[in-house]
Amino acid sequence: MKLNVGTIRSTCNGFSSIAELAQDARALFLDNAELDFSSCRFFEANMAAPLYVVIARLRDDLNDVIIHNLRPATENILKKNQFLTVFNMGVLTDTNQTTLPFKIFKRQAGGQFNDYLDTYMRGRGIPSMSDALTKRFRQSLFEIFLNAAIHSDSELGIFVCGQFFPQLHRLDFTIADAGVGFRENVRRYTGQKRMSSCAAIEWALTEGNTTKTGNQPGGLGLKLIKEFIRKNEGKLQIVSRFGYYEFSSKGDSFNRMDHDFPGTCVNIEINTQDASSYCLKSELSSDDIF
Repeated sequence: MKLNVGTIRSTCNGFSSIAELAQDARALFLDNAELDFSSCRFFEANMAAPLYVVIARLRDDLNDVIIHNLRPATENILKKNQFLTVFNMGVLTDTNQTTLPFKIFKRQAGGQFNDYLDTYMRGRGIPSMSDALTKRFRQSLFEIFLNAAIHSDSELGIFVCGQFFPQLHRLDFTIADAGVGFRENVRRYTGQKRMSSCAAIEWALTEGNTTKTGNQPGGLGLKLIKEFIRKNEGKLQIVSRFGYYEFSSKGDSFNRMDHDFPGTCVNIEINTQDASSYCLKSELSSDDIF
């Protein structure tokens, strides 16, 4: 079966287009799935993480997945970020160091994820942060990873990558999983069987709400990240099933996508034009960003 991949950017439409691929491929089993990029004029490399949600589910259903008709520029960037290694299509050295490589982490690989952050979450236009804020920021990213590991209810892994766009003055860091999504988790916990995807994301973002049980950590690890994004004038996106959430310095919004994204994705977009230096107010008086 041929699956047409169009232009994919880190937007609601981009995520919905990936969800449409999943929807088109849902019935495939023990079959061939061809991702045809001939219509793709541009593919933002961090979107390899949510795209792999579709691929992981196809492979889990014993389908053979191949990629065809990549434009040279797209092929080069997906070789530089090591995404195409999962198709044995080779790798290119990222001499400009604009990529955060595509990695598949097992749910129990929190230590390896922390090593990844130590290696790649520096430079690439990230504004200056104090050592204390850097530690807290990475802890918040780790909480997002841990939330996916615990609540995705999937053994397919957690997919991570990022991309620095120097000319667009942004760095996107993306974490995705092929799990049950917010809607199913919140429905199970609250008993509200008709809760929508957007309502479930909103519920999970409300301070004090969590589906944690026992000693599992609660919350999404986003409070500090949202405060930084607001000051930095960046962007936070959360996608799960039909739900799309976006937060920026202008506020937040929810949209229902036209297609069902079979998992959850969190994308953090940092404004790399920001020349500010950041620290925790705790280094002055309280645990907020100053």
